Amino acid sequence: MRRKRIGFLSALICAIFFVNICIHSFRDTQITNVFRYDPTESIPLLLLGGFRGIAVDFLWARAVTRHEEKKYYELLTINNLIAKLQPNFPAVWIFQAWNMAYNIAHEWDAPQNKWKWIHTGLNFAKKGALKNPNSSDLFFELGYMYLHLFDQRFFKYAAYYREQLKQEDKEDNYEVSLYWLRRSLLNAPKFHNVSAIERTVCHALWYASLTAEKEGNFDKALEYTESAINEWKIYRTKHPEDNITNAGDFLITLERKKEFLQSLLKIE
Repeated sequence: MRRKRIGFLSALICAIFFVNICIHSFRDTQITNVFRYDPTESIPLLLLGGFRGIAVDFLWARAVTRHEEKKYYELLTINNLIAKLQPNFPAVWIFQAWNMAYNIAHEWDAPQNKWKWIHTGLNFAKKGALKNPNSSDLFFELGYMYLHLFDQRFFKYAAYYREQLKQEDKEDNYEVSLYWLRRSLLNAPKFHNVSAIERTVCHALWYASLTAEKEGNFDKALEYTESAINEWKIYRTKHPEDNITNAGDFLITLERKKEFLQSLLKIE
């Protein structure tokens, strides 16, 4: 029994030592390099074997401490290690992505710094989606983040984030949002209501239309409006029992917007 305890403690110490080596080696690394680095290229995590759970618990505790200490770059390294140890747990990717894109980004004042962490959080969630190709809930969270984080009603620098996404990734946040939301509907979500996801698609199309109109892209605005009308009609047909969401009112508003945009295009 004593030998078993000694062996257990030795393995635990080795696991903790391994984690500390990984963390300390990244303390001065740039944010982009940390995210792209793959620890498995140099350190075989599989050697942890049955002690993987212990290492994960240690890392989560370390992550909480680093967040409280506001050592965010070191926290990012820990997040990547946790994801490596638990790649098929969507909740890990969702939690860490939200923490970076919302909580850590909120700690900064400059829009450039905010965007750096928002972008990192989004990319982290995308990486998780690749590791979990059937996770409807992860797809929904990713799609919602691409919708909500770029909403000027809630975020002062949302327009700046949208422009940066176009420049850096050549992507439109609404197109990306709709892609992931629709992928979410192709699988069976465990924690999200299907009708709620369908309504989110409808709202995403509406906000995309408003943004396109504001940016002077009336053709695209009309396209989004027509798509939103179609989606709301489908939703009303599929969910006649929904008395809370007044799809009829949305359709009236959208039809008016459609007529307005068509009149603008005729003038042009």
